Amino acid sequence: MSVIPRQSRSLVRVAVRAGLALPAGVVGAWLVLTGRPGRAARWQARVSGGRGWTGGRVLARVVLGLPLDALALLLVGYALFGSVRNFGYPLWYLDTDYHRAWGGPTMAGVWAVHATGWGLCLYLLLRWPLPWIARGRRALSARLTAGRPSPSAARPVAAPAV
Repeated sequence: MSVIPRQSRSLVRVAVRAGLALPAGVVGAWLVLTGRPGRAARWQARVSGGRGWTGGRVLARVVLGLPLDALALLLVGYALFGSVRNFGYPLWYLDTDYHRAWGGPTMAGVWAVHATGWGLCLYLLLRWPLPWIARGRRALSARLTAGRPSPSAARPVAAPAV
């Protein structure tokens, strides 16, 4: 039995994939621009799924998906930074005057208020904007590869012996 509920694991998986989309796109574009479009197509198929990727489609995916990928990276980065800061509140602010902070006068109360508040913000962030961005990314990838055969599926077939 896992400690993390299934829905939370799904949200974390979406957040990780969305946050890594921009760096993965940069790698795909770099592969295309360095003369390895086949490898870029395999990379893109592995990263975002789908079939029919070519070097040109990988570049189109990077350029057209840049706003969504940058927004996802920004949101995931903010979530990570906020998580470290708020859940690690006692580590960062132990030597300050925390007696007047929210939840004070004890450090346990301050940490509980900050961790609970950030946990709620984090849930809302992972529950709505990131899945919407991920849906947009999937729709873009599907649109770019719609009806296109995979390069590996276009192998020549031997003619039957007569």
